[in-house]
Amino acid sequence: MIEKLQTLVSSEGRFKNMRDALHRCDPPCIPYLGMYLTDLSFIEEGTPNFTDEGLVNFSKMRMIAHVIREIRLFQQTSYRIEHHPRVTSYLLDPSRLLDEEQTYKHSLEIEPKQSRLSVVSAPS
Repeated sequence: MIEKLQTLVSSEGRFKNMRDALHRCDPPCIPYLGMYLTDLSFIEEGTPNFTDEGLVNFSKMRMIAHVIREIRLFQQTSYRIEHHPRVTSYLLDPSRLLDEEQTYKHSLEIEPKQSRLSVVSAPS
């Protein structure tokens, strides 16, 4: 199951697997916002605001509008979530809260920090 999820959220091919899954699913769903932020960053950095003639680059504006339209599509579908008091009380239980140090410690247990110096590149 973890391998399937890793394949789904992989950034390979501009998040190709996730885009395919999102286009096949029936809303409501919550897409990965980082995918759209990456798209917007590439558009912003790789496309000039103005054409060589000094005119507004409407092609760039259309690309931005397309990304925003896709995000809004997912926002327009309402969610039908049943309220379960036990779940709410579990999630809001203050005794389960961790301070920043505890959170960092747990994070390192799950995914140990690697030094850039200790990472050795494999020969090509």
